[in-house]
Amino acid sequence: MGENEQVLSSFYDALVEVIRAQRPDYLTGPFTVAEIYQNLVPYGLHRDRIGVEMNGDYEDALLRLLAGEGGYLILESEAALRNLREELESPNPNTGAYREYAAVDVRLNPDRLSGPSVVSEEVPVDDTSLHEAEDDVGAGFLGPEGDDPPREVPESEPVGADEALTACRWCRADLPKRPTVNFCPFCGTDVHVVSCPGCGEELEPEWRFCAACGVEVHA
Repeated sequence: MGENEQVLSSFYDALVEVIRAQRPDYLTGPFTVAEIYQNLVPYGLHRDRIGVEMNGDYEDALLRLLAGEGGYLILESEAALRNLREELESPNPNTGAYREYAAVDVRLNPDRLSGPSVVSEEVPVDDTSLHEAEDDVGAGFLGPEGDDPPREVPESEPVGADEALTACRWCRADLPKRPTVNFCPFCGTDVHVVSCPGCGEELEPEWRFCAACGVEVHA
């Protein structure tokens, strides 16, 4: 399997894991293109799992998936599918072109669901290892991505973070009412991490604008 094929397979596996754990209705039902990069498999939280180092690599992989490469996804718009394939075949493709079709519905290919790519039982509902990984980060809403060591959240973090942590901002599941909750026990993501709504790049607590795409960040 080539490098590009491996990235597509890993991207698909990560997507199916999250869907199986949190949105099983998406196994047979449609979801939007935007949900993939905003909620289900955002770049900032899943780049290591997918095997990409830069946001551009993530966008290239998602563009290929939506264009039908590998037969993993089915885009429910012939016009969108045709345009994405033409973009992908152009000499210098715009890898973020899929954002123009953010509201278009997409489905998992049922033929692929029965294949070896599907990872089942990967995300348990209650994993005790998540509690062992908890530290003293506190109740801050923003935080760094998982590659860096945990840090204490400064007192200047947004007020009202406690209310924001009543539900996981990624899978929307209710979080357990514990003094310190750093990881969602349902999808395994760091509940303190916030990514840019425009490009998915992870944000620093004090930033007002995304350093990657310039989108204004609303605290």
